[in-house]
Amino acid sequence: MRGQRMGMGRPWIELYLLLLIAEKPAHGYELSARLDDFEVPVFGVGQMGNLYRVLSNLEEMGLIISEWDTEETGPARKIYKITTPGLEYLKNAEIRIRRFRENIDGFLKRLDGLMKI
Repeated sequence: MRGQRMGMGRPWIELYLLLLIAEKPAHGYELSARLDDFEVPVFGVGQMGNLYRVLSNLEEMGLIISEWDTEETGPARKIYKITTPGLEYLKNAEIRIRRFRENIDGFLKRLDGLMKI
């Protein structure tokens, strides 16, 4: 079912980005490539703009910070890093996601029962 994504709204993308940044600080284009791990494709100028808006929002919320990396060749890049509140946000999200998974498991079990009729 690749390409058919459910629940890929902004809250999920925020969580994916927080997780990726917690694993390894990165710049926007690297994050866009790593989002593919979750089958969230980011391509084109418009979608990159959306990605940067989400990153900006996470920064405004104090969940990440950014610093300019001028050490590499080429233009300076913003590197995003997670903050302590960002890690706490992820921990709290884990509880909600586990409950959501239990709900989905219950749904699938009932659906399996229905399909056997």
